[in-house]
Amino acid sequence: MKKMLVVYYSWSNGNTKKIAEQLADETGADIARIETTEPYRGSHEDVVEQGKREVEAGFMPQINPLSVNLADYDVIAIGTPTWWYTMAPAVLTFLTTNDFTGKTVIPFMTNGGWP
Repeated sequence: MKKMLVVYYSWSNGNTKKIAEQLADETGADIARIETTEPYRGSHEDVVEQGKREVEAGFMPQINPLSVNLADYDVIAIGTPTWWYTMAPAVLTFLTTNDFTGKTVIPFMTNGGWP
């Protein structure tokens, strides 16, 4: 049987966290959260504006190591909120700094109303 991991980034413990937890519960997968080394601060509007600048600049924030080893998994579901029509910068960092060779990757994305 293939071993599955749900990895997600959620700034505010919102929609993406809820969907990731539900997916892990329904599939019996392990779950891990992507966290930036420097947390976003300020109001929702402040973070939205910072996110816009980061997306437009292609910025990739540093992220903390996961609590699990990706090599232990065959299937990895990766969840992100929509930040300015694309993935959150922390997820871009995660995708570019890990090797997914031989793994099945299942992306999922949420949107709370902002672009």
